Amino acid sequence: MLLSLSHPNIVQYLCGFYDENKKECFLVMELMAKDFFSYIKENSSPKKRVLFPLPTVVDIMLQIARGMEFLHSRKIYVGDFNPSNVLLKPRKATEGYFHVKVSGFGLTSVKKHSSRHSSPEPSPIDTCIWHAPEVLAEQGQARNSSSRKFTEKADVYSFGMICFQLLTGKLPFEDGHLQGDQMINNIRAGERPLFPSLSPKYLVNLTKKCWHTEPSYRPTFSSICRVLRYIKKFLVMNPNDGQPYIQSPPVDFYDLEAGFLKKFQGEVTCDLPSVSQIPFQMFSYRLIEKEKTCVHIKFKNSEAVSEAASNGCDESNSVVEDRHVPAIDARSFTSDVKSVCFDMKVYSH
Repeated sequence: MLLSLSHPNIVQYLCGFYDENKKECFLVMELMAKDFFSYIKENSSPKKRVLFPLPTVVDIMLQIARGMEFLHSRKIYVGDFNPSNVLLKPRKATEGYFHVKVSGFGLTSVKKHSSRHSSPEPSPIDTCIWHAPEVLAEQGQARNSSSRKFTEKADVYSFGMICFQLLTGKLPFEDGHLQGDQMINNIRAGERPLFPSLSPKYLVNLTKKCWHTEPSYRPTFSSICRVLRYIKKFLVMNPNDGQPYIQSPPVDFYDLEAGFLKKFQGEVTCDLPSVSQIPFQMFSYRLIEKEKTCVHIKFKNSEAVSEAASNGCDESNSVVEDRHVPAIDARSFTSDVKSVCFDMKVYSH
């Protein structure tokens, strides 16, 4: 089954074989540059913790979410999801961007057929900080990680922790003093890493939803993909903002997603479609944002119109009204073109 899986954002297993003499299973996969944990370890420093600009961070988050969305659509869960499972390869044509693939999925079934695990020793990041509270609780009861049941919501929690490291450059809980059982107890009690004050609020909100203590409150990767795709479009539409970590869209994208799901929950009878199949949802997002944005613009226009009318300038009033509407439409059209071009660049490699 693993060899038949194919998606731009999951690692491709090329072949597999079983050595009957050694009682070992082997998988050969495509070559990637390095994993995310190794990249941070090699390139970060006390003076440079955040290694990627915000558009790159969102692009990496979106690619991870797309890969996970595909795996979950096949009922495949990573389980031990951490930065070592996120593989990177620099893009040649788009400098500063990476092709991202998820790895580490499906290996539990392979290990069951091996008498000796040939995988490398666990890295320092294979700790409780990436595991959801319910997973830690199950580990505490079973004391046997092989008996754990991997779930979709546990992967979403781990994704939230990976997003925290992407946004801050810090390992979750690295500023804390607790370790071992004390940290596990605190995580189960609801303790989470703290974001810097200048972190983008719309991404902080999404990340906090992902690591919610209650699994049912965490979003699906289909929802995460929709939110991140809209954030990505917002950043493309606003590339020249002087302080990207403070810039804020007119609406919170996760709130839009939650409102959409609530409004149409009676009509949704199956799993939500993938990102490529949701033109109506994206269009509805745009209408909501445009409606809220236009309210502010119309308020300003009405003041200008009132002033012109008081001076007896009816024709000027018409000009003022007509001057703004085409500008909004032109920007909408241009932003759509820019977004499409951006996506084409990302997926053309």
